[in-house]
Amino acid sequence: MALLIRNVLLLLMVLVLFQTTCGWSFRKHSLTVTATNDLGAEMTIHCKSKQDDLGSNLIPIKGKYEFSFRPNFWGTTQFYCSFQWGTEFHYFDIYMGDRDHENCDSYKCMWSIIPKGPCMWNYLTGHYDNCKDWNDSSLKSYAP
Repeated sequence: MALLIRNVLLLLMVLVLFQTTCGWSFRKHSLTVTATNDLGAEMTIHCKSKQDDLGSNLIPIKGKYEFSFRPNFWGTTQFYCSFQWGTEFHYFDIYMGDRDHENCDSYKCMWSIIPKGPCMWNYLTGHYDNCKDWNDSSLKSYAP
């Protein structure tokens, strides 16, 4: 019995040491994604994950849309959004754990939505310079 207790305590010490040195946590903090409308027109945004549908929201020019969530332990959390303005309609993966965990700061991912595609805030340069293509680059317009 003493050997079992000693092994459990040793395992707990190793986990605490791993958590401290690697920044790993049993419980991840909440992350906020912000999308700023830099399209020059009102946009409708509708974001979803596998588990959550955040609904549609009308965002004015220069307006912001934000949502928060807790990334899963495995780093596979993904949210995608549709963006509609005028006759344009596009999709984009606004958060992908394996892509964005190093590009966002600890608590926030910020995007500027422009006609060519979303641009992510670069915390090193202080600019929206990490621009991406729309997921549906072959889709030119959407007729409601």
